[in-house]
Amino acid sequence: MAHEATEQVSREEIVKLYYDYAHGAGNGALLDGRSVSSFIFTPPWQDRPWPPRDKYSGAASDEALGLVA
Repeated sequence: MAHEATEQVSREEIVKLYYDYAHGAGNGALLDGRSVSSFIFTPPWQDRPWPPRDKYSGAASDEALGLVA
């Protein structure tokens, strides 16, 4: 992907912000058992841990995604 537009965001940003979308919860919808969408801007995505690599083992909690203290 050599186009300059592909450099606007990093892989890390996409994975962290769109975690819920990968589980089928689009447009800011919440997954069962969650109280915060992964597509929030606080805390910044740079400060959050990476989500689990195996998305099919179940959805991570708000705490595991670094969305709440």
